[in-house]
Amino acid sequence: MATKPVRADAFTSISRIVEAARRLFAVEGASATLAHIAREAGVGVATLYRHFPNREALARAVYERILTTDVLPLLAELDNDALPRTVLLDVAERMADIVQGEPGLAASVGNLTEVTAEFLAQSDQIFGHAVVRAQTAGNLRPDLEPRDVPYVFAMVITALSAVELDRPARRRYLSFLLDALNPAQATSLPPR
Repeated sequence: MATKPVRADAFTSISRIVEAARRLFAVEGASATLAHIAREAGVGVATLYRHFPNREALARAVYERILTTDVLPLLAELDNDALPRTVLLDVAERMADIVQGEPGLAASVGNLTEVTAEFLAQSDQIFGHAVVRAQTAGNLRPDLEPRDVPYVFAMVITALSAVELDRPARRRYLSFLLDALNPAQATSLPPR
């Protein structure tokens, strides 16, 4: 099903709403009201609701915009990097930074793990190339499928956000996770 193109004025309103929501989620956390966000964006409440039927939809749009600007460029490096493990560690760390650094937003998204996994699953082709290269080099277990990676990342990143860790500790545990995907001592994965 094709989606209708967004008019230029609607696109501008959406962008202003998303930016205002990001600022207010950062300052006021989960207590930022949709009415306050609309005022901050310079639009009416009806305009906000026309584009975002509820708080969760708006928070999800903000989160997806952050992931698009901050994470997708890192994911693109997976195709160019001979050492995808380093890039995967950088991607995981950046995502953990976002979730931990934006607690008001994270609390408003709804099921953060699901939203994160859905976003990353859109990059299945990127993960696919990286997984095959890592498996060919013997650095990743052979029974791991590219579609497994977004879900593993999403589960770990959102779980790490529930624990107060400094950046070096988070990187240590994320590195441990990537090492756990190494085939050296792995047992076969159960079927789906």
